[in-house]
Amino acid sequence: MNEELLIADEVKRTLKARCEYREGKFRFTKTKKLDIFLGSSLFVFKLDMEISFGHFQQDGAADNKARIYILPEEILAFEDTLRKFPIPLPIAFRQCIHMNQNLVEITMESLEPPRHFALRLAAALKEIEP
Repeated sequence: MNEELLIADEVKRTLKARCEYREGKFRFTKTKKLDIFLGSSLFVFKLDMEISFGHFQQDGAADNKARIYILPEEILAFEDTLRKFPIPLPIAFRQCIHMNQNLVEITMESLEPPRHFALRLAAALKEIEP
């Protein structure tokens, strides 16, 4: 468990997120501010993105999950950064995108070391920060 705590602390710093441990998983929360224009009106939302990992394996891999919210105009830069990141996406990677004209919800799951997942995700989020 000590190794897992060290990894959780590193992931917390990498993602600049809040962390808690419950139900056998480390859960991280990162708030994203979204400015959405509808016609001539501006709506400002703050949504919590959820990232977690658990079920460590002997080789250091774990089940990683994330639910991320971004704007439609950010999706290309976000996806491009994920694909071009120096640590390639693992074979056990799944992504689902739900999109409407104002908001994109991306759900990602992978089986890999949590450090790799967090570094790749942090880079993609940094790419779209204002």
